[in-house]
Amino acid sequence: MSEVSQLLVSPGPHLWKKLSVSKIMYLVVIALLFPTGAAIYFFGYNALSVIGVSVGVAVLTEYLCKKLMGRVFIMDGSAVVTGLLFALVLPPLIPLWMVALGAVFAIAIVKEAFGGLGHNIFNPALAARAFMSISFPLQMTSWVAPTGFASDAVTTATPLGESFIWTADRLSLYQAMF
Repeated sequence: MSEVSQLLVSPGPHLWKKLSVSKIMYLVVIALLFPTGAAIYFFGYNALSVIGVSVGVAVLTEYLCKKLMGRVFIMDGSAVVTGLLFALVLPPLIPLWMVALGAVFAIAIVKEAFGGLGHNIFNPALAARAFMSISFPLQMTSWVAPTGFASDAVTTATPLGESFIWTADRLSLYQAMF
């Protein structure tokens, strides 16, 4: 019975190494730099503005929520990660006020209303994506074709394949199967 009383249950992250939450979050931001760069490359400055608004509003919303609840605001990077993930699942031409609304929903409703970092039952960015898909289905399902690259290669059949097609035309269907 004494072993049970020594059990300590605490919110995540549960790590073996001595990594702080802020270090983990900024490692995630570093990992997200590649998809962020690809979004900017393929969709241009529209993606950059969506990312900027999403991250900025997410950090501001977390700051305001902490102040309203009387908690200390610690810039641990979790709002940056949420804002960045949310921006990366949005269409690049979505109106920026919708981006701001989704970021506020992600932080204020999904994250902070459930107790903050480690206590939320849903991923804030994906829950905000679901909220936006329900609220604005047309804008959330309208995508533009990616730009920034064009194929400069031409694909054709190989000479061996061409010779087979030429011979198969001259044979009967039965003989072409063998």
